[in-house]
Amino acid sequence: MPNAFKTLEQRVLSLLRNDILSGKYRPGDKLRQDEVAKRFDTSTTPVREAFRGLRSEGLVSIDANKGVVVKGLTIDDVTEIYELRIMLEPLLAKKSVSSIKPESLELAGQIHKEMCKTTDPHQWSSLNHNFHIQLMSSESHTRLYEMVKNLLIIAEPYVSLSIFVYPNILQTDNTDHASILKSYRQKDEVQVEEIIRKHLQHTLETIQASVNDDTLSRGYLSQTVYSDW
Repeated sequence: MPNAFKTLEQRVLSLLRNDILSGKYRPGDKLRQDEVAKRFDTSTTPVREAFRGLRSEGLVSIDANKGVVVKGLTIDDVTEIYELRIMLEPLLAKKSVSSIKPESLELAGQIHKEMCKTTDPHQWSSLNHNFHIQLMSSESHTRLYEMVKNLLIIAEPYVSLSIFVYPNILQTDNTDHASILKSYRQKDEVQVEEIIRKHLQHTLETIQASVNDDTLSRGYLSQTVYSDW
């Protein structure tokens, strides 16, 4: 039974995430456990766990008095997420340079080629997530890896938003990723660390500008359709 609940939890989490990011639920809206359970024809247990997942992604707040309230995409959240990534991800990348498996490096290269072919914000951000995960997968046994992986998941909606608002950044980002790949292939730990730190800082600045542009952000939310991850 635990496995079934896990599957239901993931499905409910995915659909609720989609509803929030597509604008069906707006910041300030309340999510009621019994109503969500009825909607998805399930018990309250997977719904409760899905709410916790949304909270960990920064999409809702959970308060004993107010209940579960939609937060949406906020400037404070993205700043915190990227400040943490800037601290942790360059360190993890540096550690993974010497231990990365050839097949992981090859797969990262293939993902990068796909990234260069697409202009779809959600597809690109999903590929971006997989690109970074592949490069750092040799450290998947560490706490540092788990922390960075979770930050990548939480950051994905913001990455999509920044591309929607500023599509021209794709060329710069794809060039950055090519430089990251080159440094991994050369096993240049110092260069990898430096490039990733600068790349994340630039991404943060772009996303901050995107989230601040309310009109364009609303346009993005109304057009975005997320798959059942």
